[in-house]
Order: sequence, then structure tokens, then C-alpha cells
Amino acid sequence: PPPPPPPPPGPDNQTMRLLGSPSLILGTCALLAASAPSSAFAPRSIPNPPLVPPRSKNVDGGRGALAPTTTTTTTLSVRGGAGNSALKAEASAAAASSDGGGGEKQTLTQATVNLIKACAGAGMLSLPAGVAAMGDSPKALLPASILLLILGSISAYSFFMLGRLSHHNSDASDRAPTSFGDAWETEVGPKSAWVVVLSCLLTPYGAALAYTIMLGDMLSSLASTAGLKGLLATRHASILALMSLVIYPLCNLKSMASLAPISAVGVAGIFLTCAFMAVRCIGGSYLPGGAFHETVAATLRPSFDVAGFGGVLSPSALVLCGMAATAYLVHFSAYDFYNGLEDNNLKRFGMLSVLGFAGTALVSVLMMSLGFLTFGGNAAGLILNNYSTADAGATLCRLLTAVGLIGSYPIFFRGIKSAFLDLFYRNEEVSPSRDKKVTLGLLGSLTGLGLLLENAGFMVSFTGAVAGSAIIYIFPPVMYLKSTARRIANGSMVKSKRVKLERAVSRALIGLGVAMGVAGGTVTVLDAFFPHLL
Repeated sequence: PPPPPPPPPGPDNQTMRLLGSPSLILGTCALLAASAPSSAFAPRSIPNPPLVPPRSKNVDGGRGALAPTTTTTTTLSVRGGAGNSALKAEASAAAASSDGGGGEKQTLTQATVNLIKACAGAGMLSLPAGVAAMGDSPKALLPASILLLILGSISAYSFFMLGRLSHHNSDASDRAPTSFGDAWETEVGPKSAWVVVLSCLLTPYGAALAYTIMLGDMLSSLASTAGLKGLLATRHASILALMSLVIYPLCNLKSMASLAPISAVGVAGIFLTCAFMAVRCIGGSYLPGGAFHETVAATLRPSFDVAGFGGVLSPSALVLCGMAATAYLVHFSAYDFYNGLEDNNLKRFGMLSVLGFAGTALVSVLMMSLGFLTFGGNAAGLILNNYSTADAGATLCRLLTAVGLIGSYPIFFRGIKSAFLDLFYRNEEVSPSRDKKVTLGLLGSLTGLGLLLENAGFMVSFTGAVAGSAIIYIFPPVMYLKSTARRIANGSMVKSKRVKLERAVSRALIGLGVAMGVAGGTVTVLDAFFPHLL
């Protein structure tokens, strides 16, 4: 018989190792969460994520309605609040021109869908590789699924904790917190707020770099499938064309409402990809004798029960542990979700937290299981790379994934730019000219690094894993402990058994966050310098 064709074009092994590391899950969810407000996909124009009009207090101390924004300004003012760069020129103009200054809130259903979209990105496609790191036996799926569900529950609790802080913050400030960093400054203090802002900058920036490399590989693969050759089919040409002709114009949009169709394609792509993977898994198309078995490289074909199940208790298990720990990183936008929820109160925000994280966990377990049950121990860092280029369904899924990433990129970029301005131009007036230069500079740096690197590297993984654990498990309980201590001291809260229990749980979460940060950092070091130990 003729020799099998060469492996399908796509990310090389180094890139696939990155995509299979904890950093991609962190990067994907952090990007989606860091700057995408809960209303980013609603059919209306919205301001830049950091700018949320302050709430007014009712006479009885309750939370008032969002104050309408009706004015426009000609400069951008970066306020001193951490993570709270007020991009006034763009935000006010967008609000005034789109909805007349009013703020249409989202229903619980809309917010739930957006929360799932914020978490459920292309990073889910790396989860099968996390299971493969533990072993190639289907038995590995049970502990992997349990791990995803447990950490999803903890992440939902810490997410809900941020909403509670926003609800109870009226006695500490004249305005509701508009971002994670702003809340930290209110509850903990301004001196350490730069740590939160830096985390909000480095994590999505590193993930944006990984996305740039990933999109370049995906588009060059699609170009080759379409018959393009030579320079037009290279990743360098794909990155240059994408960043200059598509990403840059999208990042300069005044309103995110224009991205609604692209975002809808991204959501549909997640479920269509699940359906496609289910069909291929049940049909056995990639098993020996299947229609596509001989059309993929031997290293990408299904492999089961060769290495066994022993990796569950080895350092290799840290790979999936890091992925699972950061798979639910949407906490950047918790305050936007709370402030943008229709009839927002703790009960409705609690329902949003449960429904959103439960949906994310179910989709994650489903995609992880289908990918692993199809390819076993040979599951690639990006599971779509296992599927043949001759498989039309896989080509469609790659295209939908690329479109979803492109649509999300400008939403992510706003959060990066906001943190950058707050970190380097705090208390300064930022003119539209400087804002444009910052946009060009940040996108230029991402483009240049994307062209130079085929692997986003050690620092992306390390900062992502460590900062992500802090954002989920350390920052929220620290703020909760400070908030409850303040309210107990001023008499607005009774130190009941329930409060004591939650404060104890918060301290335990901080310990868990430290452990997960150490584990994530350890996995990154081992993967970069001692891969034979994994």
C-alpha cells in the first residue's frame, strides 16, 4: 500500500505543547473574561469595559440605578483607581450614540449565555491532551471529570463572592466598583492595587500572543487546504494580513455591538464542534479500518491502553490539574456581570453563577471526553489537529474556531489596553492621539512577537498559571476577609457562625490558590526544561 500522507499542516509540536499546557486554558478564559463585560454580546452598543457609570444610592442605602451617560468628551482620563482607566472619549460617545445614554441590562438568560461564552473558548480543545498526559486508558476520564467539576464549583463560589462584595460595597464607597482592580483598591487599599492591575495585564497579553500564533497556524492550514502555495500559505503572511487588515480595524471599533454576528458564530462553533466530535467518536472514522485512519500521521492516530493508567498519580497529572484550575477564569468581568444583570440582586446573581459555571463544566467535560475517547493517548494539544485535512467537518470546525477567536480578539484587547493605561498613565490625561499610539504599539508588539516565535514560551505559561490561580483563589477571598472585617468592626455585620465559616473557607481558598500557583508554575518549569519528567 502507498505510504500514509504527511501530517496535516498546523501548529508544530512546540506550539502544540504550549496549547496543551495550562497556559492556553488560562489564556483563553482570561482573555474572554478580562475585558468582555457580560453585555458585550447583547444587541446594543456598550462603552469600554472599565467604564461603568457609578450607581447612585437610594435614601435607604440600597443600590440605585445606573446613572445615564449623556455627555461626550474629547480626552480620555485615566483615573487613579486600579484597573479603572476611564476611556471617556470612546465610551461616552458610544453610549450617547447607541442608546441615548441609557443602559439596557441583560436578562438572566442572556447573561448566562454570555458567561458560558466567556469561559467556553478554544481552550477547551486542549483538555483531551490533559487527560492523555495522565494515561491512555479510558479510566482516566473519571478522575479528570471529577477534577473539572470540583474546581468548577469552587470557581463559581469565588465568582459569586465578587458579586456579593459589589452588593455590599455601598457603605465603603460612593460608587460601585467598576473592575477587579477598582474593588481591590476599595477593600484592601491602593498601595497593593498595582499587583492586581499587573496580573490583569500580563495574563491576557500572554494569552493574546498565544492566540496570535494559534490564528497564524490555523489560517495557514486553511490556506493550504484551499490550495494556496508559497508565501501566501505561510503563517507569517497569515499573521501580517490578519493583524493589519482585520484585527486592527476591529480593535478601533467604538462599539462592540458590531461584533455580535461574529460572536454568535463563535458560540455556534462550540456546539457544532461538540456535535462533530460526537459523530466521529461514535462512528469510529479514525479507528483502524475507518474512513480517515490512514489519512493522518501515525502519531495522531488513536492509541489506547499502551501506557496504561499509572500517570494519574505521577507529575503528569499536574498538566490537567493546571488546566482544570484555570478553565473557569472569568472573574475579571464579575462586576460587569453583576452591574449589567437585570433586576440584579444576590439571588439572581447566584442563579447566574450556578447556571453559567454548570453549563461551562458540562461542555468542558463533554468536549474533553469526546476528544479523548476518539484519540486516546495521542490526543494533540489542540484536538482539531488530530483530524484529517480531508475531513470536511474538521475543516469547518477549524474555520468556525478561527472566526470565534477573531471576533473575541478586540474584546480581549480592550482589557489589555485598559490595564496598560492604568499602569503607566495613571492620573494623566490620555488624548485620542496617545490612545491610538498605545493601540498601535500593543498590536505591533503582539504582531512582531507572533512573527518571531512559534512557541509563546516559558514566561507566557508561567505568568499565566501563577496569576490565574491568584485571580480565582486568592484575590476574591482576600477582599472578602477585608470587607467582612470592616463591616463587623462598624457594626453593619454580625459575626455569626455562618460568617465565621465563610471566613475560614476564604482562608482555605487562599491556601488552595498558593498550592495551585505553585503547581502551575512547577508544570511550566518541568514542561519547558525537564519534559522527560512529565
